[in-house]
Amino acid sequence: TAGLILLMNFSKAMLSNNVMIVILLIGLFTMFFSSVAAMVEEDMKKVVALSTLSQMGFSMTTLGLGMSFVAFIHLVSHALFKSCLFMQVGYIIHSNYGQQDGRGYGNNGNLPLFMQLQLLITLFCLCGLVFSSGMVSKDMILELFFMNNYMMVLSLMFFLSIFLTFGY
Repeated sequence: TAGLILLMNFSKAMLSNNVMIVILLIGLFTMFFSSVAAMVEEDMKKVVALSTLSQMGFSMTTLGLGMSFVAFIHLVSHALFKSCLFMQVGYIIHSNYGQQDGRGYGNNGNLPLFMQLQLLITLFCLCGLVFSSGMVSKDMILELFFMNNYMMVLSLMFFLSIFLTFGY
């Protein structure tokens, strides 16, 4: 995160177009591979950590598009709701007697209603549901990426990475 903020601060002064394309590709590949890894992981703490890495790649992709302020807004918005998600996953792990394997969470309907609603709202904001902070920060980034007419493979990888965000 600190390196990303450092790149945001110096993006206008030091980075040329070729470097911005490299940053875009690094962010895109980070986002894609961490999303795929989160889909096959069973450990809940690792899933949340890989989700965070995927969103760091999303912010890096945004920085590669030349939108450092929007990347910062996305980073702050994501950090707020991701911290809530970390606390909720910790509560779920604690209520399941320390079991971190997500395959054994069949009794989550027994969680308190307030915790279930809190988890639902947090997940909707992280996925970018309409009228949430996640949608506000992701919509402009998606629009600018698809307006730039990148290669079809990169556009497909970007879209697939965003789609995988809903899966884990």
